[in-house]
Amino acid sequence: MNAKNSVKTTPPRNKSKSNKKLIPYILLVLVPVVLIVIALIFFNKQNPSGSSVLDDSAVSWSTYSEQTIELEDSLKISNPGVYTLSGEISDGMIEINTSGIVKLILNGVTVKNSSGPAILVSEAETVFLETVEGTTNTFSDSSSYKTSDEDICATVFSKDDLVLQGSGTLIVTGNYEDGIVSKDDLKITSGTYKLDTKDEGIRGRDSVEISGGTFEISAGGDAIKSNNSDEVGKGTVKISGGDFSISAGDDGIHAESALEISGGTINIEKSYEGLEGSSVTISGGDIKVVASDDGVNAAGGNDGSSPNMARYQASSSNYKIEISGGNLYVNSQGDGLDSNGSLTVSGGAVVVDGPINSANGALDAEAGVFYNGGSLIAVGASGMATAPSEASSGHSLSVYFDSTYSAGTKLSVKDSSGNLVLSHVSSKSFSHASLSSEQFKEGETYIIYINEAEVNSVTISGKTSRVGSGAQEMMMGPGGGGAPAGAGGNQRRGWNNP
Repeated sequence: MNAKNSVKTTPPRNKSKSNKKLIPYILLVLVPVVLIVIALIFFNKQNPSGSSVLDDSAVSWSTYSEQTIELEDSLKISNPGVYTLSGEISDGMIEINTSGIVKLILNGVTVKNSSGPAILVSEAETVFLETVEGTTNTFSDSSSYKTSDEDICATVFSKDDLVLQGSGTLIVTGNYEDGIVSKDDLKITSGTYKLDTKDEGIRGRDSVEISGGTFEISAGGDAIKSNNSDEVGKGTVKISGGDFSISAGDDGIHAESALEISGGTINIEKSYEGLEGSSVTISGGDIKVVASDDGVNAAGGNDGSSPNMARYQASSSNYKIEISGGNLYVNSQGDGLDSNGSLTVSGGAVVVDGPINSANGALDAEAGVFYNGGSLIAVGASGMATAPSEASSGHSLSVYFDSTYSAGTKLSVKDSSGNLVLSHVSSKSFSHASLSSEQFKEGETYIIYINEAEVNSVTISGKTSRVGSGAQEMMMGPGGGGAPAGAGGNQRRGWNNP
């Protein structure tokens, strides 16, 4: 071989060996990705919305297994599915522990437990409790629980989302503490519910949403409550329908953040405070509240249980009562409508039989009372009387009476032609009235009657016209203040008008 033409060559690199060295690293990256994709596909199949499943129609129930069980002893459910239950557990419980969705169809079920709850959801994505039409289902717990888990405190207790529905009746006795509790979201769409509980009746930690059903609740504590104060946007109660009869040792309906009522018939026959939240919004419904303290309260009251106080205390603008529709009647020994921020009435019909002692007022709002529409009649003691602000868009009368009128007195306002504008028969004594109506017009004269006898007249001048003698109203907020009109005479000038 000619050395001159010889060429020194390097042996070719073994590519297969290099690629093999990369395989573990590739797998290390790809396997978790594939698992995540599979999990997301499965989750979205079960949960199309990508969030908690709280809507029965969003679940493909035909893909779930179905079982019919006659109860005789404790039952533990470990797999997702639809379970139709009947029969009785004389001493035990139904426990659900699964990662999926479970529906319990209650077809005449009785469960009693001498050592804990009647239904315990230890884990599940969502549990649906559905009562069958024409059936009565009864659950009761023990007065003490044999468990180290202090969270478990209710006859029907779920650590995850809980939905109640159906056309039957569910009777719940809470001998230990609460009646029905979800540590996440609690939704009720239909059914009849009768609860008698030592402490709270119905509680969803993150939220309570009720769109229908009939409720009889006797609770030693709050009747309906959402209590998550740690997360913004949680701790809400929303009621859009249903028929409620409530007797509560504490609040009738309590939201740690927003309480919203847009429909339903709500009769709170007994409570410490009737409706309470950091904000209370009423846009519909027929609501009656009897309270030994405040009737409707934004931000807490004398009990020191101010919702979300740590989060909201920096600014009173976070607290508000807003009424834009519906019918609201309040009978309170404390403040009738009490807001640590603003109180706005822009629609609906509001009537308040407020306190008879001057330490409280029928209306009380630190950032001002504003009347923009609807009707408002608020009667009570005169010592802490508050009237709508001059920054309101509608017209109001603040009426001080020369004497205190007894319960059963009829108060009326008519225009100069004798047409009735407002009327109310008070259930308690009163010496002051805040009156607002869309019929009040600037420059028009209105006559005030007590038991059909004329006692005063006023010509509207300004947004709030003050009638009669008495202490200066608690006028806070934009447009508030101004010297009181002089005493004596029938016709009074507008509050802030010389």
